[in-house]
Amino acid sequence: MARIGLRPLRDGDNISEQTPLFVFIDESGNFDFSSGGTSHFLMAAVIARDPIASACALQAVKYDLMSDGIDEPFFHASEDKQAIRDRVFAVLNELPSVSTHVIYADKHYAAPALQNTVRMYSLFGGAIAKYLLMTLSTEQFSQVIIVFDKALPKRDENAFLAQVKPALNKLGRPYRLYFQSVKFDFNGQIADYFAWANYIALERGDRRALASIPKARMTKFDLFRTGHTKYY
Repeated sequence: MARIGLRPLRDGDNISEQTPLFVFIDESGNFDFSSGGTSHFLMAAVIARDPIASACALQAVKYDLMSDGIDEPFFHASEDKQAIRDRVFAVLNELPSVSTHVIYADKHYAAPALQNTVRMYSLFGGAIAKYLLMTLSTEQFSQVIIVFDKALPKRDENAFLAQVKPALNKLGRPYRLYFQSVKFDFNGQIADYFAWANYIALERGDRRALASIPKARMTKFDLFRTGHTKYY
């Protein structure tokens, strides 16, 4: 039985206390802490207050592409052609029901104890939980449903959960946490696009993607903003 309603929200609709809030999280960068790895790692958390509407917006792009003879099974910013990226970003620039929080770090400032997959992933996950606690405290919703991209093996997922659940418990609301590949959900693909746009700006100094979404509601936080020591 659907609990979020059978249609997207319309102007004038109220989000009731029985409405769950969905958060989709994707990452960019890798966990290689050497000169051969990426310089940055980031997570983009997309808060979808009307997940049906945002999913339908991207679904419409897919159908438009199909009508143009383009077979695009799912959207993946780093692999999509520029023409497709342009169409997706044009839609993302006009999604009032979506807001994004980006947490990023220059990995060179990660202390040796943090230079492993679970510790780094947990650090970011905990930071996102704290952001949600701070941002969503005044909003009305029944529970938070958090969907992480499936980037970790099962053993590491369990270790991550043990680290991040204490922070999530402070939300004071019920929550559910899932690991699912972003390619299976349009809102996950929205998170992928926001993550990639911010990543290439940090990693390559390429801000063209960010410049194409000036209306997007987005905040950013440098996790190692007070770092002074580069460890590698």
